[in-house]
Amino acid sequence: MAGRVRLGKARKRARLGLKQARRLLKKHGHQIDPAHRAEVQTAVDVLEQAAGARDVVAIYDALKATDERVDERLGHLRKSPTREYVESIAVAVIIALLLRAFIVEAFTIPSGSMIPTLAVGDFLFVNKLAYGVRLPFLNRMLTTWSGPDRGDVVVFVYPCDTSLDYIKRVVGLPGDVVYVDPQGFAFVNGELATEDREGAFAGYDDFRGSEPATNNCGPYLDLYQGSFASTHFGALHCSDAHPSQPLVDEAQGWDPATQYRNCAPDAPPMRRPWKVPPGHVFVMGDNRRNSADSRFWGFVPVGSIKGKAMFIWLSWNGAGSFSRPWEKVRWSRLFHGVHQDP
Repeated sequence: MAGRVRLGKARKRARLGLKQARRLLKKHGHQIDPAHRAEVQTAVDVLEQAAGARDVVAIYDALKATDERVDERLGHLRKSPTREYVESIAVAVIIALLLRAFIVEAFTIPSGSMIPTLAVGDFLFVNKLAYGVRLPFLNRMLTTWSGPDRGDVVVFVYPCDTSLDYIKRVVGLPGDVVYVDPQGFAFVNGELATEDREGAFAGYDDFRGSEPATNNCGPYLDLYQGSFASTHFGALHCSDAHPSQPLVDEAQGWDPATQYRNCAPDAPPMRRPWKVPPGHVFVMGDNRRNSADSRFWGFVPVGSIKGKAMFIWLSWNGAGSFSRPWEKVRWSRLFHGVHQDP
């Protein structure tokens, strides 16, 4: 039995030596003298023949001779294990950065502005190729193959602080006339976006996690169903809120010199219809009474949109007990599509 073990171990080391020697010959053989290359090849052939025999001593002798020939003729071309390790890590990091910059990025929901679509503590993936290829640091599109649709949930660079990313729902597209009444009901081209009241929303405490309970409505919230073409979503309004009639004032155009972009935390929302300018979108949070959005600081350039939200891969309830960590996971939300019908 011991002899079989020694033979098996010897053959395994021989196969590894053959693999390494052949790889070096294939990669660097053209860089050395043909006579030297022939020496290495001869040693490899002898080792291959010895590996098929049952003589352990012959295998180790052939393996030693092969290692000597490889070190002598190809050693200066062979990378050290440390260098190979560092290069492998560098390649992995570069690939990860490219994936994050151009293809997909993870995003965490820090606030309750998108309740009931997204909960505080949701971790989701964002498709950065949904609309085209974006240059990450220039906030511009290199090439586009589609534009955002009404109802898309998008991640974008916050216009008031470019170091932050925000996530909201697209409500108005270029050319749309948008009016939001004092209760947070949105009218797009004169039509109400959230018109079907479902009843009281009882899940706010679970969705807000450890965020303070303030929602500008007290404890009473109603869930409304909204839709844009084929996109259906939920939105929260105060229970005593009712949509008003849209203003019929002439929509204000886009004037870069006087655009409404008041980034003060206590800035009042705009109270007139606005026409979305070319290359921009109007965005709102689904939690209409607890969202800082285009009502306050204006339109979002399409070039600032980093991608379209895809699905939730983890939902962590920060209000849960650490003594029972499995109860902090909202299991029913795992792998839930952001654009899935509510």
